[in-house]
Amino acid sequence: MEALPKSRLLRFVSWRRTDIGGYRMHFISTLEHSPDNCWGHEDKQEMAVELISSLDQRAEEHGVEIHGAYGTPSEHRFYFIMEADSFEAVTGFLGPPILEDHEGHIVPVLTLQESIDVVRDD
Repeated sequence: MEALPKSRLLRFVSWRRTDIGGYRMHFISTLEHSPDNCWGHEDKQEMAVELISSLDQRAEEHGVEIHGAYGTPSEHRFYFIMEADSFEAVTGFLGPPILEDHEGHIVPVLTLQESIDVVRDD
């Protein structure tokens, strides 16, 4: 299959028109910490509870909408599905202490329909 021209692909990199005339992107993040740095340890539990209970406020402060927040305690990972105006908003939301204690992987994503549209050029 022939590679898509960069300009065509960039049109579809997860931008969604909002009803106020701006554009928003969807992101998925995977955050992983070591067992030694686990927020489940007694000395980190208070911080973890405080941070998790303030996620909605942190998101609002950075202009991020959380569509899903999940954890896999046995794998020491957190997953977030988010919508924001920019990558910077997402990294601000996930900033200290989250990204200090975790290795992060944050990617913009497309819906399956948008992926099909990229290929078909609809």
